[in-house]
Amino acid sequence: MPVSVPSDGTLRVDYVPAIANTAAPTVTELTAAGAQALSCYITIDGWQPTGDQATVTDQRLCATQDFEQPGRKTKSLTLVYVHNPTVPTSNEAYTTLAEGVTGYLVARYGVPRTQAWAAADIVDVWPITAGEPMKNFNGANSVHTVTQRMFVTGPVALDSVVVGP
Repeated sequence: MPVSVPSDGTLRVDYVPAIANTAAPTVTELTAAGAQALSCYITIDGWQPTGDQATVTDQRLCATQDFEQPGRKTKSLTLVYVHNPTVPTSNEAYTTLAEGVTGYLVARYGVPRTQAWAAADIVDVWPITAGEPMKNFNGANSVHTVTQRMFVTGPVALDSVVVGP
């Protein structure tokens, strides 16, 4: 029986302003000035990566069947996070991800969120430009949130391996 990993508390998402090689981000880059932990701001359903792949039709004169090939890929990312305009120190996701900000969102799965970045961590690196944040009013028995699209500006590096300093 394969061993599973509980998801509660084991997704870390940080904003990182600069990464030289998305296939091998460094611990120094992930902890540099301007990096911001976002996991505690993002709602339980607020990390919303999606992907799609187009189909290339491969029709042949000699065949009575159409064939297919994999086509271009599209990756998209939307965040939903808590918003507290009355306490600036409790609103760092909103201020860090101001519209037009560029950088990277780095996600690490399956490791306790509080564990420090380390060499050999496996991460996904999303190069982004932050879109316009839209404030949500969620009604009774809820908290204020923001929904914000992150525009993917380059290849998403899945399963990258963090390297030492």
